Amino acid sequence: MHITPKIEAFLGELFSAPTAGMPHVFDPWNAVSTDDIDPTAVQGRRERLKLHLSAPAPKLLLVGEAPGYQGTRITGCPFTSEALLLEDGVPRIGKLHGRLTSRRLPWREPSSTIVWRALREQGLAEGTILWGAFPWHPQGASPLSNRAPKEAEKAIGAALLRRLLSALPDVTVVAVGNVAADSLRKLGIEAEKIRHPSNGGATAFRAGLALVAKRLRSHTEQS
Repeated sequence: MHITPKIEAFLGELFSAPTAGMPHVFDPWNAVSTDDIDPTAVQGRRERLKLHLSAPAPKLLLVGEAPGYQGTRITGCPFTSEALLLEDGVPRIGKLHGRLTSRRLPWREPSSTIVWRALREQGLAEGTILWGAFPWHPQGASPLSNRAPKEAEKAIGAALLRRLLSALPDVTVVAVGNVAADSLRKLGIEAEKIRHPSNGGATAFRAGLALVAKRLRSHTEQS
């Protein structure tokens, strides 16, 4: 695993973020979930994120909205789920050899499955990094629910997003959904926006990603 100094600095800032004082927010890289079964779950989530960010010469950064209770909350890696990792569905992380949670069935997040399947279909999986405009899980009425991040929360997430962007100067940045597009715009980045795959957006997401892949291939051929 090769981590650049800038990514190391980014991870240091993320892992030391003062999230404990943020109400109704779960920090996967510092807090224990009620259904974790591994006593080293927090360290495991940190290691999986490091592996994800160790992509050699990444070409694409997909920025989504925020982690969900079925995904990053448990895995520590954006747009992944326990089920997807058990199926060896995410590059660099490898296949899990045991469960992460006490839930009867492994957590499965539809959006994660759609995203990685589409990335593989377009030949982009190995060179793509995923992130969220707000990197922690905004909890709804209960820990096992989601809500949209608030404006103040998105502002906090923007500082980390800026740091990640500076660590990945050569990537093409694409916003997955309106929240990500707005956060990038406030950072002065007019990134291309594609549909988020949730709430019936899978077909539009795949079509948008296919266009992104086509442009990346064209750029590579012209270089």
